[in-house]
Amino acid sequence: MQAINFSLPESYSILQAQSSGCTIRYGVKTDCYQEGQVVDITVGDTYMKKVKVYTAYIDKVLVKPIALLTGREIKGENQKLNTVDEFLVWYGRVLKKAVSGSDLVTVIYFSEITGCYGEV
Repeated sequence: MQAINFSLPESYSILQAQSSGCTIRYGVKTDCYQEGQVVDITVGDTYMKKVKVYTAYIDKVLVKPIALLTGREIKGENQKLNTVDEFLVWYGRVLKKAVSGSDLVTVIYFSEITGCYGEV
């Protein structure tokens, strides 16, 4: 099964506290993630063990320039950020390269899958 992985240490507790969320991935990732797809939400550094937080359903996938990200989308990636300018600085450090407001990103909205129908 495909996964959406989060590498920030605080991601685990944030993901456990929310039943739905969103994440921002650099570039156009519509070939990897599609609406209706079921994925594992995981946490862990690159090349290290990952911890599965839960299984999720991808509700929506959007491609847009960074300049058009909403506050909700930015907070979905990092709750400490409030503006596109703050996001650009932080994201550039994460990616270890310069990013601009015109760079395209993929925003993936997802919801945790729990129990069986009728048990929710």
